[in-house]
Amino acid sequence: VYKHLNIGSGKPDKKVLTKYPHKLIDVIDPDENYSTAKFQKGCLKEIKKAHSSKKIPLLVGGTMLYFKNLFHGLSELPQSTVEIRQEVELECNQKGLKIMHGHLQQIDPLSAKNIHPNDSQRIKRAIEVFRLTNKPLSLWQQENHLKIHEDLKSFDIHQFAIKPKDKEIHREKIAIRFEEMIDQGLIEEVEGLLKKKQMDSSKSSMKSVGYKQVSDYLEGNLSHDEMLFRAVTATRQLAKRQMTWLRSWNEVIWLEEESDNNLDIVLDTIN
Repeated sequence: VYKHLNIGSGKPDKKVLTKYPHKLIDVIDPDENYSTAKFQKGCLKEIKKAHSSKKIPLLVGGTMLYFKNLFHGLSELPQSTVEIRQEVELECNQKGLKIMHGHLQQIDPLSAKNIHPNDSQRIKRAIEVFRLTNKPLSLWQQENHLKIHEDLKSFDIHQFAIKPKDKEIHREKIAIRFEEMIDQGLIEEVEGLLKKKQMDSSKSSMKSVGYKQVSDYLEGNLSHDEMLFRAVTATRQLAKRQMTWLRSWNEVIWLEEESDNNLDIVLDTIN
């Protein structure tokens, strides 16, 4: 979704985008925040446009929380205040993410269980909600959870996921892929981004896997080797979390990596 974040996000190049048009690419500047609510709004708009053109919309990507909220709705949560947000941000900077996640475990064990200890944005948001309302985020979500979005009820939704053939080979592929990104100019890309007006490493776009580690390297907090190691490790952890999400989805139809039968399975399912 972010403009100028091309290499580290694995964004299709202009040649591919011209031949196979994608939506929701380059929709916001890197100093802006993106959310599941913005995704839902933009995605529903594009789904409707595709259907009006007699086309089948394909939702492709690995952001499981966004898909979950698109299909099953968003919880109506209270808006934070500037004071509470600044208070939690300052506390996080002073105490560190580990302690803040521990604090979340005390006030909202269920949210702490579902939020990764390194997910700073969601940890801070859960603490903000509790301090605003004295009620855990998980309880808000249970009480206000919506059913599948009205605009999607009339559609047949088919979900597919590709299963790696071998875990160790997949782990190695992740390392090779990140090294290729470095060769393609990821460090230079991040360097250019950080020089833009209103940009710094605290922005949400710079917290994503790969960009965060390269930012830390450019700011002198990591050596080159440490940056490579941490970025690859973080990507592997992300891939593991994605697989955990997918295994919990009963509706998922599994495809085997590099199988010649995948296209037939997809076509047979949607026809």
